[in-house]
Amino acid sequence: MSSNIVANENLIQDFIDVTEEVLSTMASFEIKAVEVQEINANGHSKDVTACFDITGILGFSGGRKGSLLISFPRNIAFGAVGGMLGIEFTEIDADVRDGVSELVNMIAGGAKTKLQAKGIDFELSIPNTVIGQQHQITAGASATRTRVDFDSDLGSFFIEVNLKED
Repeated sequence: MSSNIVANENLIQDFIDVTEEVLSTMASFEIKAVEVQEINANGHSKDVTACFDITGILGFSGGRKGSLLISFPRNIAFGAVGGMLGIEFTEIDADVRDGVSELVNMIAGGAKTKLQAKGIDFELSIPNTVIGQQHQITAGASATRTRVDFDSDLGSFFIEVNLKED
């Protein structure tokens, strides 16, 4: 196993840990990572991610370049954001959009703190949210793309960490 693969696995574990911590603490939402897959493994490049109903995206720049996205089916977004705000949602509105943006922001910020302790630094952009059934996100073929699927009582969602080599 190359040192790059090991380094990326360690980075991804920090994102997994922070995702579980943020959703548990902020949204009283228990989740578990169930699958980790490198999307462009073995030289197969796939630059489009098919997403659920709502996706929060945040870019990285500086020492590490790339992005983090978290994609939810609507019912899981309602549960996670509703848990944060103490509100029950039945439609994707401004509060749900803002809540998903805040979740991706908190996850990226928490991962940044963990990675800075390991000497890896990067800057965070302002989060954005994309809404629409089966929307797609283009990440670019040059990034190492890792998808982590999570399960919850409400169903499944995923994060994707896209990192470009230094």
